[in-house]
Amino acid sequence: MAEVTLRPMTLGQVLDTTFGLYKRNFWLFVGITALPFLLILFFQIAGAVLGTSSIQPGKPPAISAGLVGGLAVGVVVGVILYLLIFGYTQAATIFAVSDLYLGRVATVRGSFAKVGAKILRIMLIFLLIVIAVILAIFAVALMAGILGAITGSPLIVGVLFILGGIAALVLFCRLALWIPAAMLENAGALTSFQRSIHLTKGYAMRIFLIYFLVFVLAYAAILIFQLPFLAMGVKAAVEHRALPLGMVVLQHLGTFVSQVLVGPIGTIATSLMYYNLRVRKEAFDIQHLMDSLQDNPSSDAPAAI
Repeated sequence: MAEVTLRPMTLGQVLDTTFGLYKRNFWLFVGITALPFLLILFFQIAGAVLGTSSIQPGKPPAISAGLVGGLAVGVVVGVILYLLIFGYTQAATIFAVSDLYLGRVATVRGSFAKVGAKILRIMLIFLLIVIAVILAIFAVALMAGILGAITGSPLIVGVLFILGGIAALVLFCRLALWIPAAMLENAGALTSFQRSIHLTKGYAMRIFLIYFLVFVLAYAAILIFQLPFLAMGVKAAVEHRALPLGMVVLQHLGTFVSQVLVGPIGTIATSLMYYNLRVRKEAFDIQHLMDSLQDNPSSDAPAAI
């Protein structure tokens, strides 16, 4: 039996269903989110141990071209690894929500197994988003420079940047269903882009409110699990001393816990919004009912004459 009623939902109902689904399947979603981030936690702690062991008391760390180059390579590899893990986690959560929504059994292993090679499609979507952001920033900066040179008014330039930021935010909300469409419809990057634009038409503000709620929850988790260690880190930096290894490990553990607890909420909400908009705009509930009747014909149906 499906955990979610196949009917149009208001924003409040989407959020209520999101938290209800999260609560009833807490260990499923935490398990999906925790497994990949455990790998990142391992590398963070390993890096902290190696960094602490390489520092000699009373001596500043030696900086060389090789060290700077190694750090640069490490940052690039770390960003790629993070995007890969984030993509896997998001896609697996989407498949888990879909299974629960459609009345199927959802497991951590099964959700990750459904991602498979589709992770390459997600990485392509991430790349396209980065390119779009860079082009948008370049276009706004170019227009601001031209208008600033023509008018000489900083006010007009400021207004242009504000309007550009609003337009970028609206576009970001319109693309909220890009990955759910790519995964659940097995569509290519460009097709799923068009699907997200189509489904979210007229609903950008509701999606923005979902993102805003997730933003508030994320910062609340940071305040609870990370703020004490961040304060210690700032104090240590002001006093020109390094944090003890134990504090560094606890800081990484706080980050891990906050990511695991808050991470699934936004993906669950956008996945439910994907189905909600399909029900509203494409009568997905009727389509799903007809498909299930064809797959499982009722034994009470009258025999053909």
